[in-house]
Amino acid sequence: MKAMIATAAILMATGTPASAQEITSGLSDRYTGCVARAGRNTVQSGLCAQSELAAQDARLNKSYQQVMRQLASQPARRTALRNAQRSWLRARDYACKIDQDTIDNTCLVTRTAARANELERRIRF
Repeated sequence: MKAMIATAAILMATGTPASAQEITSGLSDRYTGCVARAGRNTVQSGLCAQSELAAQDARLNKSYQQVMRQLASQPARRTALRNAQRSWLRARDYACKIDQDTIDNTCLVTRTAARANELERRIRF
């Protein structure tokens, strides 16, 4: 039940019509539990998001580096991935900006997790 509440909170915060599976894929159980416990407390929810963002950012960086290593012998594809990643970062930051001084941390978390998922699917084992 708490996981369903946390998922609903994440879906409402992101403002995107994605499915619950797409939104929560890759997010830690610690984060969904934290969001559920935070309820409507925006400060606590923000702390949950900041912690999870650090974890998702590390996941994203690791998967990006792995894909870049795989493309070592293909400079054009490495350049294309680097450019795509830079474009994605700008688009994510723009989409998650509420106003000049406010950023939606939950948006950053979910979009970063989704990008990490995307890059992880590109890794050849």
